[in-house]
Amino acid sequence: MKKIYIIEDDAIVRKLLITHIAEFIPGHEVVGSNDDGMIAMKECLELQPDMIIVDIRLPEVNGLEILHILKSKIPHLKVLIYSGIADKKTIEIAVHGDTDGYVLKTSGFQELVKAVKSIVAGGSYFSPDIYKLGLANNSPSNSYT
Repeated sequence: MKKIYIIEDDAIVRKLLITHIAEFIPGHEVVGSNDDGMIAMKECLELQPDMIIVDIRLPEVNGLEILHILKSKIPHLKVLIYSGIADKKTIEIAVHGDTDGYVLKTSGFQELVKAVKSIVAGGSYFSPDIYKLGLANNSPSNSYT
């Protein structure tokens, strides 16, 4: 069973993510969630999840900082950014920070489910709008397994 940790400051979105993962992604368990970036990082270091789903705008430590710190401390960790931020500079920082995926919140939960499945299968996933901006790899490696 793959372990997923969710870092999202909106309680409603966080609960929806937990529900959707349990319902639509069998074999995956949400082992924790938090709205505070600093607390979430400490919990991730203890729990050693296989994947985190992280927003960018968070209290204490933002999602981009979490990406960089946890990727260096948990080598097997997959990181999916799930954010409403679609500006070029932020996405470039995430892509260069070795994120495994970036899904815009405007894309909906079905796209998020596709992203999670792709990433845990060893691929990557970026929302189509990110490719349109020319910010991810030129050839999408999105996998829909």
